[in-house]
Amino acid sequence: MTMELQIKNISKSFNRNFLFDGFTVDFKEGIITCILGPSGCGKTTLLNILGKIVSPDSGVLIGFEGKSASYIFQEPRLLPWKTVRGNIEFVLSRKFSQAERKEQVDRLIRLVELDGFADHYPSQLSGGMRQRVSIARAFASPSDVILMDEPLSGLDIALKRNIIQWFSQIWEADKRTVIFVTHDVDEALSLGEEIIVLSQAPVQIVAHESINEPAGKRDVQAPRFAEIRKTLFNALGKTD
Repeated sequence: MTMELQIKNISKSFNRNFLFDGFTVDFKEGIITCILGPSGCGKTTLLNILGKIVSPDSGVLIGFEGKSASYIFQEPRLLPWKTVRGNIEFVLSRKFSQAERKEQVDRLIRLVELDGFADHYPSQLSGGMRQRVSIARAFASPSDVILMDEPLSGLDIALKRNIIQWFSQIWEADKRTVIFVTHDVDEALSLGEEIIVLSQAPVQIVAHESINEPAGKRDVQAPRFAEIRKTLFNALGKTD
């Protein structure tokens, strides 16, 4: 049985303007949930509340007690003085032996297809490669939830597709709870098992769709996605 995490009746204001006002949303554990919404609607603030970086003015988080989170940001935040291997190993629990840590790092490097780059520094990698290291590092962290804040924004279409595929491969091996924020419908269709669309502030849920197909292996331009695509675009107030 899939467990659920919940944000219940949260409110959050900035300069007396309510971003959230009695907002409630549920997240299923062990799946990828995509949160779609226009820029500035509060998606990042929601992630920060989930990650316990920002506290709501009122309301509760249910099911998050004792859970830790790792982040994947739009810009890879790697340690420049550490290699690919060093960045990934940095977040591994010290309860593992050196041999166990090496085995885990090697596995993650293979999953994001960076064999041969383990001893490279971030400055020696392309932007897409650095983001793949960020993905591997997030899964290396002993976290319960992975929070992703527009990690594919600014990448070209071909690179996005590749990173979506690499991310899907590594997620299939782990099946961590992932909450992925984006304003891009195709990204949500490619990865989300649940897709939640948010309005402008005060934030409300204006659409909620489910997709029962493996993430990263979907042809989101196929006719079977046309109706969901239309619903998502309409909820965002856009035209396809």
